[in-house]
Amino acid sequence: MKTNDTHLLGSLVCLTDQHVAGINTLELVDGQQRITSLTILLKVVQERFKHLKESDIVKEIESYLICKGIDRKLRTKVLLGDLDNPDYIKLMKNEERDLIKNQNLIYAYDYFSDRLSDYSNDKLNEFYFKLLNNVKVIRLDVDQAKDAYKLFETINNRGLRLSPTDIIKNFLLGHASTFSEETLQKVRDNWKHIIINLDGIDTDDFFRQYMSSILKRKVTKSKLIDQFKRHYLNKVEDADKLPEYQLYSDIEIENDDDEIKSELSDSNDNLQVDFEQDQNGNSKLKKISITIFSQLLKEASIIYSKMLNRKFINGKINQHLFNLQRIKSFPSYILLLDIFQRKLKENIIIGLLKQIEVFMLRRHICEYRTGELDDIFSNLVKISNENITEEIRKQLSKHLPSDYDFEGKFLLHSYKGNANRAKYVLEMLEYDLIDDKGEYVLNTGNEVHLEHVIPQTINTKKSKRDYGNWEKYLGAGSLDMHKDYIHRIGNLTLLAQKLNIVASNNPYKAKCKEYKKSNIKITLSIADQFHEFRFTEIEKRSKDLAKIAHNIWQLQ
Repeated sequence: MKTNDTHLLGSLVCLTDQHVAGINTLELVDGQQRITSLTILLKVVQERFKHLKESDIVKEIESYLICKGIDRKLRTKVLLGDLDNPDYIKLMKNEERDLIKNQNLIYAYDYFSDRLSDYSNDKLNEFYFKLLNNVKVIRLDVDQAKDAYKLFETINNRGLRLSPTDIIKNFLLGHASTFSEETLQKVRDNWKHIIINLDGIDTDDFFRQYMSSILKRKVTKSKLIDQFKRHYLNKVEDADKLPEYQLYSDIEIENDDDEIKSELSDSNDNLQVDFEQDQNGNSKLKKISITIFSQLLKEASIIYSKMLNRKFINGKINQHLFNLQRIKSFPSYILLLDIFQRKLKENIIIGLLKQIEVFMLRRHICEYRTGELDDIFSNLVKISNENITEEIRKQLSKHLPSDYDFEGKFLLHSYKGNANRAKYVLEMLEYDLIDDKGEYVLNTGNEVHLEHVIPQTINTKKSKRDYGNWEKYLGAGSLDMHKDYIHRIGNLTLLAQKLNIVASNNPYKAKCKEYKKSNIKITLSIADQFHEFRFTEIEKRSKDLAKIAHNIWQLQ
């Protein structure tokens, strides 16, 4: 841009506090990412000037980034949240880069470094001058939290759309700010823990699946904010004083007192819940406080994190959750989020996880529509604890592919792009083959690879030179048939990493030597059963495995 051009970065909304001796802090209600990015940019500019030996400018930039308190200790002027601040400090101090978890910070740093890497002294000086003098922000200082959150909402109703999580945060904290400072602090603390609990997890997914679980119906991302606010305004004390309440008061809101009762009683025994009698003498849940509402969100975030990170004490539960992840069973988390908050015995939970494994694997193999899964799992939340295993089995059976369809599709199914699902299927086939009694756990992580008997690459000059002519071995028309057969279950097995490296793309007889060294029975059986291995052998093996699979993946 020209020297007299300016660039507007938008507005910052700052929540101020009383002026005190020492360092005075501002809470950024809006503009956190912009300020963080600017400080990282300044850090990169500083390092570039240091490389050019411009010590005066280096010290000048230091004064923008660093300050001293009464204790005379140096600290960064920007303080991020509890989750990201340790990473931010490491980045700004050029320390322990390998230990930084927040990759967005590293990405920003590397991006700016790359853009400025070839700047000469004059060009860098020009850029720095424009950054200081031509880049503008509008700073709005507000001394009342309720006004700050309202201003944030007003500003962000225009321009770039915020994520649902950002809008929910502002809505929740904005209402909390209308209560006492103590209430606001409790809700802030609960929100902080929600974000920490969901570190590395898509928070929008959490809120969408949480609302689907609470409301017992599918909630799409486009409707998430509307459904969250409607639920909140109907359930939280003094929510009728919010401007949004009038908007929703004219809309019939589904009565979900039973869901809230269950949520409160099952998730945390320490929460105090009161009930009252309606005009007909029925028990009715009183509206809950905003602190209890935020506490429920926090408790749900803990469960959700345990589910996705497989952090339950019971190892079998974690293994079945891992199986679901490999199958790709994300919609089932709507039901599981509810199940794990109920007071169910672990053997019942494991039984339910097994049922979902069967259900999801069969549907994926038969290529049933995934769009209806949110509806299926949100409806299952309605089932009570009494005889829950049998009731869920009955409901899942209504949407389950038949044995005939499953067996037919199983032998033709392509696992291309789904190596983890293939590993899961082969594991289960292995356990069945050895009649496992629970003593044996197959490690199909980095130690055990997914092996393609007929290699994935057969027609390159390198593969033919280094490993042999598979194209000639497979016969006429092999290239056309290859892409249809290569990812079928009959061509797949499991093989230890060191054996797989040797087997590689070698001719079949050379591969068999490595297969015979394996301890995995499903792999040994290939070498024992097949003296040659072409497309007809893939068909035969696929049919044999399909007959076994139809018995393994049964709802029980």
